Amino acid sequence: MAAGNAPPRICPGCRRLVTGRCRICDVEPRAPKQTKDATYGLRERNRRADTVAAWVKMHGFTCPGWQRPPHPADDLSADHIIARRLGGPQDGPLQVLCRQCNSAKGAKLPVPVVAGLSVVLVAGPPCGGKSRYLRDHAGPADLIVDYGALAVALQLGAASHEQRDAHRPFICEARDAILDRLMMGNHHVRRAWVVNSGAKRIDRDHYRRRHGAHVVLVHSPEDVCLARAQGQRPDAWTKYIRRWFAEYEPDERDELVRGYEPG
Repeated sequence: MAAGNAPPRICPGCRRLVTGRCRICDVEPRAPKQTKDATYGLRERNRRADTVAAWVKMHGFTCPGWQRPPHPADDLSADHIIARRLGGPQDGPLQVLCRQCNSAKGAKLPVPVVAGLSVVLVAGPPCGGKSRYLRDHAGPADLIVDYGALAVALQLGAASHEQRDAHRPFICEARDAILDRLMMGNHHVRRAWVVNSGAKRIDRDHYRRRHGAHVVLVHSPEDVCLARAQGQRPDAWTKYIRRWFAEYEPDERDELVRGYEPG
């Protein structure tokens, strides 16, 4: 661009607005430094600070970890689950990580996030009250992806709550296909609930990583779940309940809810 057509800049010497080289100081003003995100203002900084404050209030100075276990950290910060440079929205959901985990995350492909969409995983033991929790919290426009409901739909003629191991791969694939479509966007769903027992930490982490899910664990004591199953569920449910409690791994990132009656 010719000097006469260049936009005016501030001379670093005399602080006058000049075009091209300053005639007084005989220096060439440098281009103004470009920020990474011109919209990263007070409102966004406050949003991030509030996110960290809420996390510390609930979990203390603990980093949830990025591809590593949770650990103490005093350098927590909130950042977009999907970076702006990769197409994430400015007001997209945030996650709290320490500086080291945040740097490690920046080198990985982030979770795909649809603007305005929140995903909640409702986990817990069989007969623990997950269905009742959903009735109290899910709205009429929410999408509910329930393994048990899919099993009933695909196992035509089977009794309610009956599960057949031979059908399990097809039920899981149907559930995953719905969730993958959900993450593609181009729909009007704003909140989705996924119902899965999720006894193991790695199973719940799958939904955190792949769908950016918030995990609610609806928990009831084992003897209570067994008592609820008697006369209301097939005999095999006793095995399912005992297996869940044998495999259960707690995680401080889960929102733990107690006291719900089964649906």
